[in-house]
Amino acid sequence: MKSKLLLLLMLIAGFTSAWAQQKTVTGTVTDNADGTTLPGVNVLIQGTFTGTVTDVNGFYTIQAAPDDVLEFSFIGYEKQEQLVGSQSVINVALSPVTTFLDEVIVVGYGQLLKSQVVGAITKVDGGKIAREPVLTAAQALQGKSAGVQVISTGKPGDQPQVRVRGITSVTADGNPIYVVDGMITTDITNINNSDIQSMEVLKDAASQAIYGSRAGNGVILITTKSGKAGKMKVNFDSYVGFRQMTNKVKMADANLYANYTNEARAYDGQNPLFDPDTLKYNTDWFDEVSRSGLMNNYNLSISGGSDKITYYFSAGYFVDNGIIEGNDYSRYVFRLANDFKPADFIKLGYNLNINVSKNDNKPNVFDDAYRMAPTAPVQYPNGDWGYLQALSVANPVAQLHYTNDIFKQQRLLGNVYAELKPVDGLTLRSSFNFDRYNNDGTNYLPEYFIWSGQKNDISDLTISTGKGFYWIFDNNVNYTKTFALRHQINVTAGYSAEQDKYSSLYGNVKDVPDQSNLWYIGQGDLTTATSGSSGNLYTRAAVYGRATYTFSSRYTLSGSLRRDGSSNFPVNEKWGTFWSAGATWIVTQESFMENQTFFDEIKLRGSYGKIGQDNIRNLGVLTGVTILSNYYAFGGQSGTPQQAITFDQIKDAQATWEPTTGYDIGLEFLILNRRLRGDIGYYNKLSNNYVSITLPSAVGDADRTVFSQAADVRNKGVEIALNWNDKIADDFTYFVGGNITFNNNNVESVDGNLQLRGGSLGNGEIVTYTVEGEPIGSFWVYQTEGIYRTQEEIDATPHFTGTKPGDLIYADVNGDGTLSELDRVFAGSYQPKFYYGISAGINWKQLDFSVDCYGNGGNKVYNGKKGLRFGNDNIEEERAANRWSPDNPNGTEPRASNSIPKPSTYFVESGSFFRINNVTLGYTLPLTKWKMNSLRFYVTAQNPVIFTNYSGFTPELPGSNTSSGIELNIYPVTSAYLFGINVQF
Repeated sequence: MKSKLLLLLMLIAGFTSAWAQQKTVTGTVTDNADGTTLPGVNVLIQGTFTGTVTDVNGFYTIQAAPDDVLEFSFIGYEKQEQLVGSQSVINVALSPVTTFLDEVIVVGYGQLLKSQVVGAITKVDGGKIAREPVLTAAQALQGKSAGVQVISTGKPGDQPQVRVRGITSVTADGNPIYVVDGMITTDITNINNSDIQSMEVLKDAASQAIYGSRAGNGVILITTKSGKAGKMKVNFDSYVGFRQMTNKVKMADANLYANYTNEARAYDGQNPLFDPDTLKYNTDWFDEVSRSGLMNNYNLSISGGSDKITYYFSAGYFVDNGIIEGNDYSRYVFRLANDFKPADFIKLGYNLNINVSKNDNKPNVFDDAYRMAPTAPVQYPNGDWGYLQALSVANPVAQLHYTNDIFKQQRLLGNVYAELKPVDGLTLRSSFNFDRYNNDGTNYLPEYFIWSGQKNDISDLTISTGKGFYWIFDNNVNYTKTFALRHQINVTAGYSAEQDKYSSLYGNVKDVPDQSNLWYIGQGDLTTATSGSSGNLYTRAAVYGRATYTFSSRYTLSGSLRRDGSSNFPVNEKWGTFWSAGATWIVTQESFMENQTFFDEIKLRGSYGKIGQDNIRNLGVLTGVTILSNYYAFGGQSGTPQQAITFDQIKDAQATWEPTTGYDIGLEFLILNRRLRGDIGYYNKLSNNYVSITLPSAVGDADRTVFSQAADVRNKGVEIALNWNDKIADDFTYFVGGNITFNNNNVESVDGNLQLRGGSLGNGEIVTYTVEGEPIGSFWVYQTEGIYRTQEEIDATPHFTGTKPGDLIYADVNGDGTLSELDRVFAGSYQPKFYYGISAGINWKQLDFSVDCYGNGGNKVYNGKKGLRFGNDNIEEERAANRWSPDNPNGTEPRASNSIPKPSTYFVESGSFFRINNVTLGYTLPLTKWKMNSLRFYVTAQNPVIFTNYSGFTPELPGSNTSSGIELNIYPVTSAYLFGINVQF
């Protein structure tokens, strides 16, 4: 009995001693990446079931002994352990998990783990986008995603062209759709880059099929930031700088130009135009029309909330004054997002984005600056504008002075939603997404006279206005469930209806006063007034679904189905079905991979599907009818034009979608202790295209065109993306990554009688041709073989009438002894054989440095401005200085000439380039004692350098699918140099 009592006393004493050692431990858990507090983190004493979770502010309290170890764990973050010891306050910063297969990926109408995604999707973090000093997030994608090509200009307010895995259509627009928080749009110039949480680029049919007929050119999902439970966060970012022309084409100076022009006129038996000894002016017209344009940007965001209400507010102001004098763009953006959770099973919210922009457009005068004579001044000493009457080129500075073209837009984009979770795993969501905008334009041209070739006899005013309202009402249900620990299903189904309505009207009147406050239609001569209006209405409806099944976190099967209806098509063809199926295999989950250490994670994927394109042209059955009094002359030109009833457009009663079918296979991996991440994929897709067919006038079609599915285009290629992340020390990390895409575009079949020619130079000549066996929009030109040196060489070969020594030699390709269009050859296309992006950076203590580059290779461009030189236009210095002449028989360039040469390989140049896109150096000051989380200063150089053999302004030349890559009057990509500051509270 005594021994039992003694044992009980010892146990009580031991328990009392242990209890006496325990103490209260508190702390805050944050995200190591951005310092955000993390609610819901599990804090557990290792080896026990004792623990707690952090509150909405990331704060926790727990009783623990000095020798206890606290485990901090949270989904999506690496687990961390901390020995209590003598600490009573333990603050922890959790790092996001480095396993990329557990990364959450936004997909159409939902989210999936990367391990479950059967399609090809590239995710770009919003932090990378926000650091790019560009107007739109699309520009920030340059070089950051395999399979994505971005073609920009330097014009303020312009949205770039984006191509996802090549050009798929001959006729339709080639840009992808953007889905901003559920709202489908083609214009994201109203989105503040700092408000973007992430962008997901859907590149294959498996990931795109859920969007059906809108997905033919790819889909880019944009998720904007929302408030998080916790204390209020304030972020302010601002930069200021300037942009300037990156490359300037070197033109002949006044003396060289005068000699060249006189020599050209002498060949034609004309008198000299200049006396080189009496030249008074030497004007560099590029310098006169361009400037260093100011750029500045201000962004403020405030976010926070509780477990019941969260909020996010942002305001931004962006100014981009282009490199052309007077070409100014400004934009205000305001955004407000609120989420309400009145009960655990219900969530309500809205997201509003307000955009107010103004664009002072100026004519793109680079072509006139290229052609204008350097012997003419901008203005004479008496103030009159300079000109050269022997040259049919307008004074470009005067054009800028007299042009007043102002465009304003007010736009509201957003959504409201309700989300219900009646049982575990089941979510019902209903949302109304909308895009409302108003456009106002004012174009005023005053009365002026410079010379007979550049004048306006009476002032002219055009006022235009337009308004649009696009809405999508979407309802869907999602069910996620795990059975027996090994079987997981994720099912989404929904219905959507949408309407897109736009209307516009304009008025024009002459003889309006110069004062801008009097620019109204009523102030002009109303007897000259004209007006007009236009509009359109498109409707769509769809049912859609996706089912994903995962077994043992190892195998995934997924399928999508969408049934789309569109008013774009005739009654019997309004509905189309689009689908996909795919699978993934997580190889590293297999038992045979347990003992290897090289591969951390391996995922294989494969998919096949069908998507569509309805943005071709309104092919519905409704069309206007017009009575024309003088429409068609029977009996040829000798006949009298007769009255006729015409259709505005003849419709094809069997017109339907432009379908694209394709498959994708890929390998994703993480190796070398999670330091090297890679994605290698192969894709192959075939598109059935609509093309326009020209009809004879007698048919009675006003625009003489009808559309028919008569061309098949295939894109196939390989994508490789590799990213290395490592550290040299705890305070020294670095990364380097890159991606490359090899794409082959080929027209597999086309009706050769259709003559799909394009690439007009504006003088009746065309330089592209879309034919079977070549890429879309291939250059179709005469083959040159050097320069004629003697008349004997000319007499010995087929040549065009008027050929002289010093002219280009055109090859008689078919050998018939004459030169004709039958001798034209295909000389490549603007579509690159490969394009790539490279990025690298370091973080050392408070310093950060990064560089981004991109480029492409294997493509061609046509130097159209050089090929259009005629009359007394100015000439590039290299061509003039190295021209052939009797005194310079070994000249490498053609002789001086005032004639327009034939389209030829002489003007086809390499379009390959390597551009340093962004270089940023930053320094961050930790200022917690000043109640700031951080203060960062940075300097950025955007597009500072390009390496290319192209002789023009830029090898990046946007255009239609069949006429891209032709430099005529391009607004070139510019360089920008900025200083910025970022403050976080």
